[in-house]
Amino acid sequence: MKVPLTTQMAFLLHRHGWPAAVGLVFMALVWPIAHFGADSTRAETRALQAAQLAERERRDRQPDPQLDQATQLATFEGGLPQAAGALQAVRHIHRSASEHGVALSTGEYRLVDEPGGRLQRYQITLPADGTYPDLRAWMADVLNELPTMALDELSFKRNTVGESKVQARVRWSFYLKAP
Repeated sequence: MKVPLTTQMAFLLHRHGWPAAVGLVFMALVWPIAHFGADSTRAETRALQAAQLAERERRDRQPDPQLDQATQLATFEGGLPQAAGALQAVRHIHRSASEHGVALSTGEYRLVDEPGGRLQRYQITLPADGTYPDLRAWMADVLNELPTMALDELSFKRNTVGESKVQARVRWSFYLKAP
């Protein structure tokens, strides 16, 4: 014998109470919102998967790394400054130090020929005094403005624990084209 739907609903309402009925009504109202929200999420997922696939295909089509390294080396060497660029680099180091409140003492400057004969390295060793944040800002400015500059060595010294001034020894290498 088949029981009518209204009788079944009345039985379930009597058995579970009005909170179950309210929950069912809320579920019925939320279902379309969840359904349409899931559609946009699915579309977003498909777009991300397509972008990921395109990136994989692009990576697979990259040239031989050995050939790429030779191109990168040629580009790097082509961007190196001539010997006159060393003077401009030293001027920038000193100008930047004064802008950031870093005091520079007399340093050592020497030109070193690199093995292979294609590069020269202008090695600059400078004692510097200033606060730690000023020293960091100065070094970051120099490295950002001079792409062929490298920070080789850095040491700090503070006379007393509470002192804000720091004494630093900074060794830079500035790479140049060999004449």
